[in-house]
Order: sequence, then structure tokens, then C-alpha cells
Amino acid sequence: MSAMMAEDSPQTLVWGRSTYPHPGLHLGSGNRCGHDPQTLAVDRLSLHVPSGGNWPRLIQVGINRIQAYFNNPRALEPLAYLSKKRNQDGSKRQNRSEAREGHALVVSVIFTYLDLKSLRVGYYATSGEFVSISFLDIARRCAMTCMVKDRENEGQVKEVPTSRFWRTVRDLKAAGVISVFEQYEEKDAGKRALTAIKTFSEKFLRLVAGWSAKRVEKARQRANARVGGFLMDASNAGVENVNQRKQLVKEIQSANVKRELFGAPIAKNRAPSIGSARPSVEAALKQEYAELEAKVLASIKAALGRAPRTLEQLKLQAQHGWLSYDDFMRRRLGGS
Repeated sequence: MSAMMAEDSPQTLVWGRSTYPHPGLHLGSGNRCGHDPQTLAVDRLSLHVPSGGNWPRLIQVGINRIQAYFNNPRALEPLAYLSKKRNQDGSKRQNRSEAREGHALVVSVIFTYLDLKSLRVGYYATSGEFVSISFLDIARRCAMTCMVKDRENEGQVKEVPTSRFWRTVRDLKAAGVISVFEQYEEKDAGKRALTAIKTFSEKFLRLVAGWSAKRVEKARQRANARVGGFLMDASNAGVENVNQRKQLVKEIQSANVKRELFGAPIAKNRAPSIGSARPSVEAALKQEYAELEAKVLASIKAALGRAPRTLEQLKLQAQHGWLSYDDFMRRRLGGS
């Protein structure tokens, strides 16, 4: 059944062999997503409730203006004219309304997780650790996910961001709105991917808000004070999350069992050894090291005027302050 026949038919709408899950009014105008070219689908958004009930002024202004961009693309030219093509009359060709809607929705969610202090995208846990939000969580907040077969678990399905979401992320990266730094950790079975660090462009933040550099800087200083107060309170209270506390209890119980079975070792006139850092401290150090790597890469990019190639990055990273993880740990734990 064709799309137009499906629209006129009282039966279930289909697009090709797939069921069309949206009203048929705009069937064919979008990429199977129910897109209305005249109206931004803010009903897709599921924004989390801000602490205290209100967003910081800069964040709220950013959300309002990125959504207004859907109907006024000229307000954000670096994002609106990504194709760099021209119409027949010579005017710049702007992105399709479907693409602009994706930009507005995804950036709206990013704004609600934007740490103005560091311009990273995520939140602070009760332990004081900064947690980067995943692309899947962002996609969920703007209803851009779908279910696919899980190749690792036969017969199971899993939730993943849609191709439309990934096109939106590609556009945001190409326009310089966000930078993404991949992370991974070494395991016995190989490398395991970690949540990527995402940072928001300070210049694009000013462009969206329409604020001067001085006004944005003051807003970031206020955010810095708020975050500093929170981190100090978390540090003074020794707050840890439930999983970290459970792990600590297990380690204590295990040590007690070993001492009961084998007795305590004789250790006279010996300085006490320093045990490994608590899980919360280790996580914080890993986050700091990831931030160091991100800063080094950003510095190399700024120096070259483009992303470095693999060999260039290896040659230049030491000149821009890079350290191996072992050297970084020794300096941090040694107090330098």
C-alpha cells in the first residue's frame, strides 16, 4: 500500500512494510518521524526538573532561543546553513525543518545538563564526581530512540538512538556546537567503551543566548560558586553513593574473614602502608585524567586549526601537557 493510499484509508497507516506510528496528516513530509514542518514538536521533550525548581537564567534563555531557531534559522547561521549550498536565486540554502527540529530538541536537552562551570554535559553525583550523560539518555529525553535486535543476546531487543538523532549529533559537531571526546578502559577481554565526554562551545553559548562575553562570564562565575559549595559540602560530609558503600562493606567483611582464618601478620616497627584509593577517589582521578586528555586534544586542535591525525597527536601531545596515566597518578597522589 502506498503512503497516500494509507493516508486515505481507515486501516492502519503503513510506510512501505512498516507501520507508521504517527498521525497521517504529515505522512511523507518527514523521515518516518511524524514531523510537522510548521510546528516544533516540543511535546517530544521530557526535560528533568531543575534543582530548586528553576534553571539558571542563562540556561533558560538558551532553551527558549534554541527552540525559537526552528522558525528563525537566520538567528544561528553556523547551524542553519551547514550544507553551504545556494538556492537558484543565490540565497543560502538552509537546513530542512526536520533537521532544525532535531537541533532544537537535542540542544534543549543538552542545555538542561550543561555545567556552566566547565561547559561539560552531565551532572554532579552526591560523591562529588562529575558524571557525563550518555547519548542514549539524551536521545530518550527528546524521544529519538527505537528498539532493535540485540546482536549480543539472541532473541532480545535493546533501545538505541535513532539514525535521525545521530544525524543531529553529526550536525552539532560539524557546526562546532559540541565537542565529543571518546573514552575507554582496558579490560582482560579488550577495550570497553565508557561514556564520552561532551563539551559545549562557549562562543556558541553566547551566540544562542545573545549575551555579551562579560555577562556570560559572570553567569559562569556564579555557577562556579554554586558547584564549589556543593562539592565542599559533599567532601565534608564524606558522601558516597549506595554502590560504593556496599563495595566498602564487602571489602571490610572480606578482610575480617581473612584475619580470622589466617591471623594477622607480624609487623613490628614498620610504617603503615597506604592502601589503594577509595572507589569514589579512583573515579574522580579517572575523570580528571580524562579531562586532561580532552584539554590536550583541544589544545592540539587549536594549534593546528583542525583535528590532529594519529601520528601528529602522538608527536604533539607531550608538548601540550599530556602525561601517561601512571605519571598523572604519581603527581596527583604525591601532592604535586
